[in-house]
Amino acid sequence: MTTLRRVKTGTRQVRRALRAGALFASALLVCVCAGAPPSGAQTPAAKYDAELGERIYREGVLPGGAPLRATVQGDVEVEGTQFNCATCHRRSGFGSSEGAAFVPPVTGSFLYREKEPRGAELFRRLFQEVQPRRSRARVRDPRTRPAYTDETLAAALNGGVDPTGRELDALMPRYRLSKDDAGHLIAYLKSLSSAPAPGVSHSAIHFATVVTEGVEPEKRRAMSDVMDAYLRWKNADTARMIRRPVRADSYQEDLYGTYREWVLHVWELKGPAESWPAQLDAHYREQPVFALLGGIGESEWQPVHDFCERREVPCLFPQTNQPVVSRAGAFTLYLTKGLTVEAEALARYLEDDAGAVGATRIVQVYRDTGGGLVLARALGRKLRARGSSGLRERVIRGTQKLTPAFWKNLIEVERPSSLVLWLDGADLGMMDSAQTAAGTVRRIYLSYGLLEGMPPRSFKSLRDKVYVTYPYSLPRDESPHVYRVRAWLRSRGVERLHERTQLNTYFVLTVADHSLMRLAGNFSRDYFVENVEQETESALNPGVFPRLSLGPDQRFASKGSYIVKLSDSAQGGLEPVSSWIIP
Repeated sequence: MTTLRRVKTGTRQVRRALRAGALFASALLVCVCAGAPPSGAQTPAAKYDAELGERIYREGVLPGGAPLRATVQGDVEVEGTQFNCATCHRRSGFGSSEGAAFVPPVTGSFLYREKEPRGAELFRRLFQEVQPRRSRARVRDPRTRPAYTDETLAAALNGGVDPTGRELDALMPRYRLSKDDAGHLIAYLKSLSSAPAPGVSHSAIHFATVVTEGVEPEKRRAMSDVMDAYLRWKNADTARMIRRPVRADSYQEDLYGTYREWVLHVWELKGPAESWPAQLDAHYREQPVFALLGGIGESEWQPVHDFCERREVPCLFPQTNQPVVSRAGAFTLYLTKGLTVEAEALARYLEDDAGAVGATRIVQVYRDTGGGLVLARALGRKLRARGSSGLRERVIRGTQKLTPAFWKNLIEVERPSSLVLWLDGADLGMMDSAQTAAGTVRRIYLSYGLLEGMPPRSFKSLRDKVYVTYPYSLPRDESPHVYRVRAWLRSRGVERLHERTQLNTYFVLTVADHSLMRLAGNFSRDYFVENVEQETESALNPGVFPRLSLGPDQRFASKGSYIVKLSDSAQGGLEPVSSWIIP
């Protein structure tokens, strides 16, 4: 495998600037990213196990398996499984804000140093996060405290008091921890986000993008061209920023700890999906990366998803129609549920629209592999969950050809009033449209994602009967932001092709860029994912999807689909017959 270094223009300037600012950057790294125990922190005794502390922190489960117990708001009894540390302080330990509650960081580097007002930290909390008045007042609170010790931190966990004896917020649970259990938890807090994640050096931050076998060349080029252009621009801008002098008291002080040259590696996966885990591990051993950006695949994404969860590598918004939806995971975020959300939206439409379902006889036709199987399972699962048992199926096995005899038998035997055809363009092209039009079929439902576009021309005679699941923004509702992105790409010589891929790629890169700057030099993968969750909604949406948003532990940014009809009058040849359906 050849690793492609996608940094050409601007690389030398970045390196010169990084060398020029090495002294400043090194000082910041010592303060922010050093892997050694923070100043004032005692080395935990050997009997305390950070792994046991991790389970207490993330799951609220004690080493013996019992749930951690605590009291909040003075007298409300809770269990740790309901109110564990990560619920508020997040997996990263860098805290959050929710409503009027401000949740401070609990990483070792924060706890084991004296708390004093810092301009950069104050700026980020006040101007980069949306907070109610009460939280903003809390952020401005000038109270200081000495560094925690193991003893004072144990007192804070159990008794709710800081090193000065002041009471912590009433929402902070007062846990019931034994000395050993407190020791395990404290050992974990000291290790939490204590060192930069793999893939980050003093001068560079390494990313990868995954391309699976079978991706059409135009799609691949569409993604690659945008990534090349963005990295050239980003690295040139980084060199310029590092050359600028900055005052020691500037609010931008800690941002300089984030500036790195971006290096992108292309990981090409070949052969059957069963061989991908070994290929991914080999790529990662050759060069660890901080995160996967984008990526594109024509088949299942499961092996890449599993690799990212196992290695704890963030994977941001790969372009795939078959994301993993059965278990969300902590590190893989998707633009949409892909084919699954199309089928789930159709199930909701069939249930809600009396005219579409009524006493109709619905038959879904699909192949027993690939995207059709994904769609069929999702539709059946959703309809059964809603109490509907009238769905019938015709499964196409292996390489079976869809001959006129197949369609004749289907129409005569099943006598469907609605056909759900989870088939690609090649299979639909073999359909006898005249025979279908003359039968009992009143409606035909197709998947835009599976077709990767509009139905074949043979469906023109069935236009009045054809409905399509459509998980994108309607052509007539094009976002103004798309013009800004087009102008940016055009100004950098990026040819317009397969635009949906280009716009999605640009979105991934800008969200990653903004989220990295919010880290302020704390290169924690968990913290990066948490910032992506926040940044997704506020970032410029180039309009592929009507709206994009994430929250804690949400993993699909676009959550719905339209049902549309083919139309000559509507812009783009599509006319919505439903509102935006969120299953």
